[in-house]
Amino acid sequence: MIIIFFKSMANLFIALTPQKDLDKKIIEFKSKQKKFLVKDADVNWSADNQHHVTLNYIGSMEPEQKEEMFVELDTCSFSYKELPLEITTFSYFPNENGQFLVANIFLSNQLQKLYSEVGEIVARIGFGMTLSSFKPHITLARFKERKRPFLNLIDLEGPVVSSVFSIDVYKSEFKSGKTVHSLIKSIGF
Repeated sequence: MIIIFFKSMANLFIALTPQKDLDKKIIEFKSKQKKFLVKDADVNWSADNQHHVTLNYIGSMEPEQKEEMFVELDTCSFSYKELPLEITTFSYFPNENGQFLVANIFLSNQLQKLYSEVGEIVARIGFGMTLSSFKPHITLARFKERKRPFLNLIDLEGPVVSSVFSIDVYKSEFKSGKTVHSLIKSIGF
């Protein structure tokens, strides 16, 4: 009998990770939103240590391709030292019929530029999914039913602003029935 072991490739994505101040507010928002949960609604909340804004989902890569991407990202000269992130509203994603609850992020010129730069880097090594329109958000919850699991969505009194100082590369794995994201590299601006 011959047994062949295949080297597993990681599912990777590039994202922005909220700083502790913003992450703490996101956790507070989720706590407030839970008060509007419809009885017996089946909602899977994002883990408190897993919040991020995806810039580019790459998928599986060979280790050599991953290293090439790291080199490209490390040598990119971003024109800023920090990038403001501004939560503006909460909504269903990608539209009113979507099955995700998200915190919407304002698409500033800087964020649009970073999204494009990352897309170009990933495309040069033959990867990347180009979205028809970039709708930056942080996923708060997922649900299977098309029926709305919340009586209302919380309102913000005004935008919630913080900054990020790096882009992060994550590995995504399915463990014990849940998707887990592990930070594998952080690249400062």
